[in-house]
Amino acid sequence: MFKVRIRMEVLREAVEIISTLVAEVKLTVSKDGIDAKAVDPSHVAMLILKLKDTALELFTGETTEIGVDVEKIKEVLRLSRPGDIIELQYEGGKNRLVVSVGKITRHMGVVDPAGITDPKIPNVTPPGVAVVKMDELRQGIRGSESISDHVTLVLDATGFTMHSEGETDKVDLHIPAASLSRIEVKDAVRSMYPLDFFSNMVKSITSSEEVTLHLGNEYPLKIEFQLAGDRGEGRFLLAPRVEED
Repeated sequence: MFKVRIRMEVLREAVEIISTLVAEVKLTVSKDGIDAKAVDPSHVAMLILKLKDTALELFTGETTEIGVDVEKIKEVLRLSRPGDIIELQYEGGKNRLVVSVGKITRHMGVVDPAGITDPKIPNVTPPGVAVVKMDELRQGIRGSESISDHVTLVLDATGFTMHSEGETDKVDLHIPAASLSRIEVKDAVRSMYPLDFFSNMVKSITSSEEVTLHLGNEYPLKIEFQLAGDRGEGRFLLAPRVEED
């Protein structure tokens, strides 16, 4: 059982990020905030997300695991306006989540959390690190989307490169090392990733000006970011595509 009040903008941002991977998600709601872990049905990508206690306007109750239909939450968010406070109240016995915004109250069925995949978080520690501005990353993605369905990320002493190549065309985004907020790399690393996943992940991150990319050779990509005005944090993991010789 719990009652939470949260600003519309904070909940909307978290829900948009979660919806890039799954339609249903298990949430852990407590005095420490809201935690979510999700893996897409093809097990290509994973999300670990936390809204800190400072992201909540109010919490009362006890630590609770609850499964929710992401689209149902989106439907309530569409009824809200900037600055609105959304209240979520759950009473386990009734198996209903009551969501209120303004004069609107919606009673919605919840999903059995036991039926939602609870992914084990792998220990992913790629050797290369680059902090990249979001607007530059989005520009590179826009340039790649008409070229190919995959993208190769490269990190070396000269900087960070995003490369896409089709049958006749190719496009590169290169950010020199001096233009990166942070770069850590000993030997050059490169990995290829599915562009649709990478694009959706990056586009879902709306309030962070920078993201931290962790890269290795044919290694899962780790994307770390802030949300809700630094009152939340998240990381995506994305499996690589093996490049053909």
